[in-house]
Amino acid sequence: MKKLTNDYGTQYQIRREKGEGRGVNFNEKIFIKKQEAVLPILFFYGIVILLGLSFPICPIFSLSRIFFLYYLVLS
Repeated sequence: MKKLTNDYGTQYQIRREKGEGRGVNFNEKIFIKKQEAVLPILFFYGIVILLGLSFPICPIFSLSRIFFLYYLVLS
């Protein structure tokens, strides 16, 4: 996960510039912690959705299929 957050180096600069323009102090450590907290959650839900599409027998995976189809309809 740290390798993925290191690839977003340009995001740090953009966020820092926006923060300086608004008068807000940008803290890189907090930004990295937020990224590291979000990536595993997205990875987990991505796996659950993929398994739900391939194995619809299991009730947990069928729920993920319902949520995925609901998301497709809304977007």
